[in-house]
Amino acid sequence: MSSRLTSVKALAALSVVLAAVVIAAVLRGYDGVQALDQAVLSYLDLRSPAIYYFSYTASLEAFAAVTAIAYFLDVGLHRSASRRLVSFAVAIILSMIVAALLKAYVMEPRPHEPLIYFGLLGNLVNSDYYGFPSGHTVRVTVLAYYLMTTPSTRRKGLGYAASAYAIAIMVSRLLLQVHWLWDIVGGVVVGLWSCSLVDGVGERAWVYIYNRTFGLARPLRLRPN
Repeated sequence: MSSRLTSVKALAALSVVLAAVVIAAVLRGYDGVQALDQAVLSYLDLRSPAIYYFSYTASLEAFAAVTAIAYFLDVGLHRSASRRLVSFAVAIILSMIVAALLKAYVMEPRPHEPLIYFGLLGNLVNSDYYGFPSGHTVRVTVLAYYLMTTPSTRRKGLGYAASAYAIAIMVSRLLLQVHWLWDIVGGVVVGLWSCSLVDGVGERAWVYIYNRTFGLARPLRLRPN
């Protein structure tokens, strides 16, 4: 009971922070955020193929491919699915949905790009045109959270390695001039909010859905670790 209450409080606190960050993004022309963004980006400009390819390792395509490979290898080896790995995948999916919605309707263009309105549904289809929040940052934040909070990976130092990787990806997005600093801040908050929901209050819901869909196949049933 106390653990669930803690999860509720954590989600509530992150929801408040997320709301504040989104409001600041919407009002960034009036609240000083735009000036901060421009000041940071004026000092960070190191666009190069090496940084681009490094940044691509955190793309949606890369994360989807690696997660799918890890899932099927895990199932093949253990004849069951790791609950933590599935939880990670669910958090990635949820965070990408939230990020796409925010991108589409906050409509903050990326640096050096004009503001274009594609229409109510068009904005959603073309959500990656917009910068807030940074999708790369969302994904690496989710990765760092799960590797830091899973005892087996934390003991091996993978959590710290993932945190260092996450920071490097965030910096790379600024160096490539494809995101503002506030896009990065928004990505971190969206990632943590999604993790808090999936790994806390919403865990019973996604486990229930999984068990009655994928989990009906014996090799795909969840195991504790």
